[in-house]
Amino acid sequence: MRRVNLENHKGKIRYLYYDKGFSLKGVAEEIGVSAGLIRKKMLLWGMNIRRSRKRNLMKPSKEELKESYINKNSPVDKTAKNFDVSVSTIFRWLKEYKILPARRFKYKKYNFSGNPSEKAYLMGLVTGDLHTREHGKQILVELSTTHPAMIDLFYTIFQKYGTPKKYIKYNRITKRYGWKAYVHLNNSFNFVLSKDDNIDDEYFYDFLAGFFDSEGCLHVYDNHNYIGLTVLIYNSNKRLLEIIKRRLEKDGFHPKFSIFFKSGRKTREGYYSKKELWAVRLHTNKEVLSLMSLIPIKHREKLEKLKIISSVNNNKWEEISNQINNLRMSIRREVEEYVKP
Repeated sequence: MRRVNLENHKGKIRYLYYDKGFSLKGVAEEIGVSAGLIRKKMLLWGMNIRRSRKRNLMKPSKEELKESYINKNSPVDKTAKNFDVSVSTIFRWLKEYKILPARRFKYKKYNFSGNPSEKAYLMGLVTGDLHTREHGKQILVELSTTHPAMIDLFYTIFQKYGTPKKYIKYNRITKRYGWKAYVHLNNSFNFVLSKDDNIDDEYFYDFLAGFFDSEGCLHVYDNHNYIGLTVLIYNSNKRLLEIIKRRLEKDGFHPKFSIFFKSGRKTREGYYSKKELWAVRLHTNKEVLSLMSLIPIKHREKLEKLKIISSVNNNKWEEISNQINNLRMSIRREVEEYVKP
């Protein structure tokens, strides 16, 4: 979404909304920003917002919805315009009436490669921070993040199988903008819907790579003038983390297992955690580097950090301090720029 200084369009917004009777969505389309941003600015300027007509709309009958969507062969966005509601409302009505929104697929989808290592990585990725569900006859994979590196990873992984899309969204809880990405896949990806924890096999480290890219952290810090390294993998699935801990112990590692965040506590993002988070940790530099050499991670930020620590000639913090601090500032700036509307 392009960046627009709405102060320069204040008069035009007033004219379109009050004189021409445009909706917030209509004004937003004219200006080239989101309707939510228009609403937010108008409230800040003290402009009154009309009550939405959609609140009083009558839900169409199943026959009326089928006539518009199925019989007239209209895409969802056109059906939404016909009933003067949002696309999400149309999808909700289709679900309530059990009308499968699967007749027309706008974008091509391709079958999964069948590669077991790639499958294990994908299972790790979706077990972490991604959400999956059936969407008609398709598989919908969704991601919410503020990090462009995670969006890049999402596109890299899924663009050969579908058409990833993204949009910016305001989070009322954290009071900041973030990005949502999604992709529709065909039924060859049914395996991503599985909740199976049977991961302790020959592809364990491929699974762990995806899980780490989604839920892991490589912490590099000043440990009394020496380089300190910690691997942290956290999730609310205690049983899964216990399986990971046992497998690492079996392979000669010495992980620690503990509660990471208690339920009911307020997070840094400003909301209260509904679930307890548990964590598996590795603290010794030798074991951290050994583990990172075994998992084929793909996350850009983590790869950049790993490249820095893998190039050191000794264990002195001063050797990498500038590179690590520059990387942290670069990531922070990238995130701040990325979440601007």
